[in-house]
Parts: sequence; C-alpha cells; structure tokens
Amino acid sequence: MKKGITIIDIAKKLNMAPSTVSKALNGHNSISQITKERVKSLAVEWNYIPNEAARFFKHNKSQTIAVVIPDLLDQFYVLVIKGIEKIASKNNYNVIISESNDDPGKEVEIIDNLISKRVDGVIISVARNSKSVEKLKRLEQLGTCVTLICRSLPNNIFNIVASDSEDGALKAITFLKKRGHRRIAHLMGPKGFQASKQRLHAYKKALLANNIAYDETIVKETNLSAKDTGEAITALLKTKDVPTAILVFKSYLSLDVINFLKKKYPDKLKKLEIIGFGKLPLFEFLDNKPLASIDEKPGLIGEKAAEISFKNINEDTETKTVEQIRLKCTLAKN
Repeated sequence: MKKGITIIDIAKKLNMAPSTVSKALNGHNSISQITKERVKSLAVEWNYIPNEAARFFKHNKSQTIAVVIPDLLDQFYVLVIKGIEKIASKNNYNVIISESNDDPGKEVEIIDNLISKRVDGVIISVARNSKSVEKLKRLEQLGTCVTLICRSLPNNIFNIVASDSEDGALKAITFLKKRGHRRIAHLMGPKGFQASKQRLHAYKKALLANNIAYDETIVKETNLSAKDTGEAITALLKTKDVPTAILVFKSYLSLDVINFLKKKYPDKLKKLEIIGFGKLPLFEFLDNKPLASIDEKPGLIGEKAAEISFKNINEDTETKTVEQIRLKCTLAKN
C-alpha cells in the first residue's frame, strides 16, 4: 500500500521544521502568511491528509462528537441533529450519528463502540428502559462529556437539555379555554413511557391552573399505532359528556386521529379541536390539520446540547458542573 504524505515529507521539501509546517497547516498566528500559503499550496498539490490518530495522541482530542438517537426518521430528531451540526461546524468538529432503534441492548453496544473510539463528547436521547447508566459514567471517567437530550434517566447525574412539557401543556390548555373549551381530553402515550407520565402530569397541572376539573374518563392511552389510536378516540366519543378538544401526546398521532375521524366520524372532524406536542412542517400543506402544535424547539435543543458539550470539552478543569436546561415551548397555530 502506498504510504500517505506526512508533515515530515512537506517539511523536507520546503526545508522547514516539521513543527513550522504543522503550525502553518493549523493557521497558527506565529507563522507568516507567506509561509502558510507555501505550506498549504504544497499540501494541496500532494493531496496531504491530516493524520487524525496522530492528532489525537498529540492533543488528546478526537475532534469528534457522537450523537445517539432512537429514530433517524423522526422529524424531531432530524431537527435536533441540524442544531448539533450547526454548533459542531463552528467548532471545527466532526459529528457521527448512531441510531439505537429504542433498543437498550443496541444502545449499550453503540456506547461500547464510542468508548473505544474515544470521542470527545456524546449527546444522547436514551432508549426507553435504558440500561446504559454505567456505560455513560464510564465515558465521563474517560473524559468524554455526556449530555442527554429530551429523555432523562432516574436520579440523573448528567447534563440534559429538553423541552418544558409543563410550559407547553399550560399554553395549549389556556389557548383552548379561551376558545370556549371546558371538556379537554388527553390522548396519552404508553403508560410505561417516561414522556407519557410527564405529559399527563403537565396536562393535569394545566387544567388546575385554568380551573378545569380533571376527569380520568377523558384520558385515553394509545400504544402509538393507528389502530389503537382509533380505538382510543372511539372510546372518547362514547363518553357521556363528549370532549370538544384533545391534547395529543405527539403531533404525528394527531394525523392518525384526523384520518380516523375522516373515515369513521366525519361529522366530528370540525367539532373536535386538536393540539399536539411537536410541530411538523408538513402540517402547512394539509387541508385537515390540528388547530395548533406545541413547538418543542428541537433545533434549539440540539444547539444548547452541543454548546454544553463544547463548553466542557474546551474547559481545562477537573470540576464538573451539571447543567439541566428545560426550554420554554411556543404554541404554533397550524
């Protein structure tokens, strides 16, 4: 195999010290512009590629952060990644992305791989029923900054950036009350999900703040499938005092609700106003869509998580400050 061009090769050709070539390639202020241009010109001509492994051993940094998410097709996480990439690019860092498929076992395998790669930071939305706490602790012991996004862990000791569910629910319920609604149902996710519990709690607090009585008969669970969602909506429509509005666990479920109503209860479509957690760009192209969406600011979540990572990566300190940020939501009319 042909040996790659090294800094030493360039230094010999230009009759310079290897340290001068290295500084020139890295844009060091102590090197003249003429020298920088000579070095970079030859580097381009010879197709010089920096040795990242050598750079790691010299600076003890990989110039890489890793992102681990449950679902690469989820629009929410796509926007989170864009936010992370934006900040990483400003810091001249590479981003590697892994998908856990919400599988705790696969998540552990991914983290083991990241431990071996010695990445500088890991931003992770942990899998449901995650078993990775000890692995994440190991990463931090090795000097890797760990930041959670969206989902927390029991007795969490890591940085975390997430949206404020209580703020989002309060804005949604207050908005619906102003539109004359008093029977506001909640379509919740599976009871075992932490996010489901958080949003149910947020829904209850928002009702209380608006002097609306909580009624458990208009809180229905879905396993997130279209079929189960349809059954939950049917149950709501069969209650004695039918609700006039619904707060939905996730906005994509709102589409399942609307499609079900169109097929089975078209007369209810205009009478039932819907607000869901999460803003989907495709809503603007639909004729039948939710009244509004709770914008959880996924792009900003990504940016803030990346900023925390680089703050920790660039600080030369043994003291760790854990940051736990809950971002305020906005209510976006569709």
